[in-house]
Amino acid sequence: MTNDEARMRDGIAGQRWYCVLFWAAHAARVLAIADFPKDCFGETAKPARETRALPNRLSRGFNLRCNCAFLHDFLPVRRAIYPGSFDPVTNGHLDVIERARTLFDEVIVAVAINDQKQPLFTPDERLAMLRQAITIDAVRVAPMDGLLVEFAASESAHAVVRGLRAISDFEFEFQMALMNRKLDPEIETIFLMPKEEYTYLSSRIVKEIARLGGDVSAFVPSLVAEALAKKFNPELGNVAAVI
Repeated sequence: MTNDEARMRDGIAGQRWYCVLFWAAHAARVLAIADFPKDCFGETAKPARETRALPNRLSRGFNLRCNCAFLHDFLPVRRAIYPGSFDPVTNGHLDVIERARTLFDEVIVAVAINDQKQPLFTPDERLAMLRQAITIDAVRVAPMDGLLVEFAASESAHAVVRGLRAISDFEFEFQMALMNRKLDPEIETIFLMPKEEYTYLSSRIVKEIARLGGDVSAFVPSLVAEALAKKFNPELGNVAAVI
């Protein structure tokens, strides 16, 4: 055997040992962080903030059976932004949030803070009402000031969810989606339709009905209906008492 052949043989053997050592170290790390038997059989459930939904392509039912930490640590989080003024939040908004949550591991409801508009509720009131009205897990409410694409990038989100109620919404939403894509090609916009009974519903219509003394309890969460009543009827007290 020549010297070149001997060096080649030693080099191949060395590479094999590197592979063996790498996978041994990887297995040790997995066993150390996972506590595999307890996590899998539910004896020590992980806190809610540490668990995340597994992608649908793995198994829809797997999330209900296993909280294995090492699987969740290595899977990417599918995060989406649902932006809007939410002045106030309606049942249509909540329906879109619920639908978005079935598609993404985490949904961030971004409350737009726009000084040029004159909202009925202050940013803090809108944030408080949303946080009380949303009862779905892995949904977070946050204020948003500035460009939507910049906010999405800061939250490591690659999708924007928008609700479509009618054909009249599409032209404006389509224009905004194309502009956001121009600003950041990595951001995708997904349009979701709410239930049929919410297709005519909007915050503007709800406020108008409440202003004229109508009953809006079928269109918004109860806490929002009470807040609207107190906004348009100051003698009932401060809206802050409700939210």
